[in-house]
Amino acid sequence: MSVLLSFLSKNSRFLLFLFLQILALFFTFNRNIYHNSLLENKVIVFTGFIDGKISDVTAYFNLKRENERLLEENKQYRNMFLGKNLKVKPEFVEMMDSTKYKQKYNYSTAEIVSNSITRTNNYLIIDRGISQGVGPDMGVVTSRGVVGMIINSTQNYSKVMSILNKYTKINARLKSSKYYGTLSWEGEDFRIMRLSDIPKYVGVKIGDTIETDGKSRVYPEGILIGRVSSKTIDEETGNWNISVELFQDMGNLQNVYIVNKLDRAEIKSLKDSITNAE
Repeated sequence: MSVLLSFLSKNSRFLLFLFLQILALFFTFNRNIYHNSLLENKVIVFTGFIDGKISDVTAYFNLKRENERLLEENKQYRNMFLGKNLKVKPEFVEMMDSTKYKQKYNYSTAEIVSNSITRTNNYLIIDRGISQGVGPDMGVVTSRGVVGMIINSTQNYSKVMSILNKYTKINARLKSSKYYGTLSWEGEDFRIMRLSDIPKYVGVKIGDTIETDGKSRVYPEGILIGRVSSKTIDEETGNWNISVELFQDMGNLQNVYIVNKLDRAEIKSLKDSITNAE
């Protein structure tokens, strides 16, 4: 208590001055419309600044939830854009691609549990399995490109063979000319794949878009893959040897889409019958 009284005694003049200043400002802003408006504007600006900072911090901690919301919203948008909204299973939406290639397939979302990009044969694990209607031979993609193909499923998880796998062979084509070939990975740069079997008389330009050609029972037609980053002529085959830079950064995956072509079983049955006939 004595310390407080000593402080007040030593600073009495300053405290009196501060009190009078506050009192003067109060009467000035309370009775003067101009000054009152000026103060109100300053308060609004300050409050807005503080609210903005709080909002930024809140948004940062809600990134995961916001990402999931956007993913779900994007799924609904694609459904409206591509065709009729018809629920087939709790986790899937049936879509008819009536605006482009007349394809019909099931479409769902999943989250990456684990992923590798540094091995010769890379795989992913996603949090969807048999209980969610997910099984082998279903494609896995993002909005930026192809990710891989499901090869095994448990009740709630699935193993995906990444496109960064020496056993991966994808039917892909040049978007501009529709000429198609085989896309594979040579086990080196995780950003680059190789497109082969394109005849050398086909015009190929650096920057050309590469997409799926729809001749696979795994991926629908028109799914983006990457762009032409370099090209040479293969001396053995005489065809183009094309390097494709992937649109999707395979080292930065969180959420994916699972694609199940509804005519997959029918196509497989016909191919099997042709093979058996031979």
